[in-house]
Amino acid sequence: MDWNRFNTQLRSAVDTGKVIYGTKETLRECLVGEPKLVVVSKNIKNITKKEIEHFSNKLKIHFIEYPENGFELGSVCGKPFNISSLVIKDLGQSSIVDVINLKEVVEEKMTKSKIKAEKRQVKEEKKAEKSKAKKLKEIQKEEDDEKSIKEDAALKGILKIKKK
Repeated sequence: MDWNRFNTQLRSAVDTGKVIYGTKETLRECLVGEPKLVVVSKNIKNITKKEIEHFSNKLKIHFIEYPENGFELGSVCGKPFNISSLVIKDLGQSSIVDVINLKEVVEEKMTKSKIKAEKRQVKEEKKAEKSKAKKLKEIQKEEDDEKSIKEDAALKGILKIKKK
């Protein structure tokens, strides 16, 4: 994700939209309100992060873990204090959802390419199995031919002995 673009759009949402700060308020808004986006900083408590992420996923709310600490997130929002988490209820004039959707499109393309690669690998494995089976059949046929030749030679020897 282009974090510079995300930062500018986040600041635009803070200036023109409705943003609520704090972990308790974030949890409350996830359960009661209709937030558009949830952002948590890198240094939020792990239990709290998992709880917020769980509710966000259940309610299909965009969840983003900001790669910097809370002080950096606070400075991006124009606040002189640490922000562990925030909720954007109204986007205002920002196009932060476009930045997020670009991330999802890139992730979707990556998963599609992984699926294609896996399919290719399965096809190659099937091809290798078929060629291996074909080689085994050829070897078996050669062994059967050798046995029949030896049996024919042995049979001819027996016939010669009987004729005498």
